[in-house]
Amino acid sequence: MKVLRRIFVVLSVLLVSTLAVAETTDEPVIGIVGRTDCGSFWRYDFNYETVDADGETPIVLSAAIFMSQSVHEKVIKAKGCGLLNHYTITDDKERPTNVTGIFSLEGVFSNSNYIMIESDGFGFGIDAKRNQKYLQGRATARVNIDAFLAGRKLMEDEGYEFENVVLNLGYSQGGNSGMWVNRLVAEGYRSDELPKIDYCIIGGGPYDMYSHYRKLAEDNVSQYPVALPLILSGMIDAGGYKVKNEDVFTDDFVQYLSELFDSKEHDTDYINNFIYEKYGNADDKSLPLETIVKPEFFDEESEPMKDIVYHLKENSLVYDSWKPEKTDKISFYHSPFDEVVPFINQENMEKHLLDNGYTSFDIDSSSTEGHTDSGTLYAMYTALLLSEFVPTGMEDVFSNIPNEETHDIYSIDGRLIRKQTTLSEAFRSLPKGVYVINGRKVVKE
Repeated sequence: MKVLRRIFVVLSVLLVSTLAVAETTDEPVIGIVGRTDCGSFWRYDFNYETVDADGETPIVLSAAIFMSQSVHEKVIKAKGCGLLNHYTITDDKERPTNVTGIFSLEGVFSNSNYIMIESDGFGFGIDAKRNQKYLQGRATARVNIDAFLAGRKLMEDEGYEFENVVLNLGYSQGGNSGMWVNRLVAEGYRSDELPKIDYCIIGGGPYDMYSHYRKLAEDNVSQYPVALPLILSGMIDAGGYKVKNEDVFTDDFVQYLSELFDSKEHDTDYINNFIYEKYGNADDKSLPLETIVKPEFFDEESEPMKDIVYHLKENSLVYDSWKPEKTDKISFYHSPFDEVVPFINQENMEKHLLDNGYTSFDIDSSSTEGHTDSGTLYAMYTALLLSEFVPTGMEDVFSNIPNEETHDIYSIDGRLIRKQTTLSEAFRSLPKGVYVINGRKVVKE
């Protein structure tokens, strides 16, 4: 029966999607497919069964498990498992889980001695040839939950021990999908395996994409131009392509969309710079939207925008009555100076939660940085919260578990510059440069 089920999965993949695995006749391996020693942490790559964006068609996606050296060597019992929702990625060379760097969300968070589990999601890893389902909330949250449960089961099968504590983390695009994870858990998705979330730490998320769109249309300017085509393409895809790119974008800009976004060859910096230089001003990082979109974009009652606006609201989190009643606590981190995901997203999320009777949250809006730099601060903020977090009723258990791995950090010429320092502290205090940690060269960019 299991063999028949796997055959059905592969046949469905071949018929319904353009997965990379569809180019071969080999059945994708379900389970762990690689193990990488990344110095201060380990990464286990694995494939898992889930369903496509329609909620029904079986597909196979890729994901990874991240853990500290002490957890990997079974010196200690992990404090629990974290579901990590990835931020925006545009090329397969930097696909979400292809991480080896210490100064990364995965590296820092795994050193908190939680086991972190992260899906590549749609359009990366094993199905790199597909378009990503950008900001399609329910679909993305579903595959992330499926990856988390599959990864946690793999760890059990490998003999790893961990407390029954569940974290839910994510920044930017990952902030949106992280809140959608809370929503699906509240609705009972796979509730027999994931009955609740103990702690959710979310940053910089586009929770209200309709208001985001309205602000862009009113201001007629973007300081992060890669975001707009990604958002619109995700909503066009969600609507079954009743609207086409040609209906919204100028004829001149449309010719570049496939190469910039579908090829998976270019990262966000390259795409941003390309658009700045061709249509905007690279010096002050501004883009008049009218140079890449048609007049219909500015009128939400126009035929193409009616459909897009519908899906913007459907994939936002503030237009339906719901609350994360199966999430014990949420901590938000969002900068009022965020030029990519405007702070109105956080304000409307706060209002929504209060209007629906959920008060177990707090908001840190102390950052004075833009979106990207606030992402770095989110990593440090999360690491600090995780080091202090003790689930209710587990005080005695957590007192015996190290809070976070510490490391001696050397300069490239062999000088000891930090002794037994946590990665989150090193991430915060060290300048950009090359360092040696655990005998390996690492780069802080």
